[in-house]
Amino acid sequence: MNTSFWTKKAMALPVCAAIVVGGVALVATPANADPADLKVTSQSVTGGVLTLTGLGTPGENVILQKGFPAERFVIAADGTWKITYTLPDTAAHTYELDQQKGLNSDGSTTITVAAQPAFAIVSHTVSGRTITASGTGTPGNTVQIDPQSAPIARTRIDATGNWSFTYDIPASAGTTPVTYNVLEENDNLQIQAQGSFTAAAEAATPAPAQFSVTSPKNGATVSSRTVTFTGTGQEGDQINLLDTDGNRLGGFGNIARVGADQTWSLSVTFPDDAARQQPVRVTDVRGGSGAGDTTITITLPAAATAPVATPLTLVTPTDGSKVASRTVTYSGKGTPGDAIAVVSATGDVVAPATIVTADGSWTTTGTFSDSAATTQDLTVGEVDSDLTVVDSIDFSITLPAVATGTAPVTGTTPGAGTAPTTGTRPAGTLPVVAG
Repeated sequence: MNTSFWTKKAMALPVCAAIVVGGVALVATPANADPADLKVTSQSVTGGVLTLTGLGTPGENVILQKGFPAERFVIAADGTWKITYTLPDTAAHTYELDQQKGLNSDGSTTITVAAQPAFAIVSHTVSGRTITASGTGTPGNTVQIDPQSAPIARTRIDATGNWSFTYDIPASAGTTPVTYNVLEENDNLQIQAQGSFTAAAEAATPAPAQFSVTSPKNGATVSSRTVTFTGTGQEGDQINLLDTDGNRLGGFGNIARVGADQTWSLSVTFPDDAARQQPVRVTDVRGGSGAGDTTITITLPAAATAPVATPLTLVTPTDGSKVASRTVTYSGKGTPGDAIAVVSATGDVVAPATIVTADGSWTTTGTFSDSAATTQDLTVGEVDSDLTVVDSIDFSITLPAVATGTAPVTGTTPGAGTAPTTGTRPAGTLPVVAG
């Protein structure tokens, strides 16, 4: 016997068709007419299982035409019925629902099942050590994260196919990235689908640092009049250094911002005429309002004493003196730090340049050649750090004659001639020294 035959609807006769039996005409009713008592009162899909409930003629059967086997479900005496069917997949389906009296159709209707959401991990985020994950899946199934610590927590996928859960990363995982699986399971804990993602706990954010001045300490004696102040605060705060009158030290733009490492640094140079005892007010400004304010007192070093300008003097040799040797030592006084040069009337250096010492004295020695004239017109000059001649002294000395070791040759008196014209040099000038 062909079993599928018994599930077929009885052949329908046209409305006008009639069969005469014993002289009585029997008019056939269309077999596929939907009787008023076949109704679907609810339809749902949970965990991939379609559930239908409804009303019909007591004692008759309802059949969901979804292929072999086509089970018959008896309509109860109160006219109710229920059908459950495990869907073959998550795709959309359309089924025919029949009501039969015996082997004859007693009405039908169409059942449409929408496509079920496919399993997917839509998003995952980490806040601190908490993972929040969400996605889609088969309504009624459950999802869980793996691996995880006991007890295992499962989250039911709602009727719209959506799910979400949170999971706390254990401290033992540190901040190392871990790959997590999300498993979709049915009520028998059988895995239906799965996906994965990688996440790591966020490093703990240090607590915001409090405003402080770490250096120099209150009451400290600093080694320089350029002082660097350091401290802590919240990132982005503005740090100011003020005097006791509220004026900004170091100028209008001398401010610092607290960096990402919650530290700051700001320098100021105190002038030489500033008092050694310096109270400094340090303020922290956040968002236009004060976030910290403290005053520390520091002791500055004594200001460096500026060199005292000393007039240039020539101590040795004296002007017009006769020296005992063609090696001559020159000495005198001047302004500390300035350079001293001794040159001839033609601008030749006759002794190495020297620097005036801190006590204002200077000395240098040079030797004249045997061919040099016995009378020497010289100039000693003083040059400052800007290479400007600040002073000069003209003087003359007489060198000893060079011994020849032979008797003088007696000769005739040279004819009268014109003596060379002796040039003069403007007083107080220093000839240009080559090099």
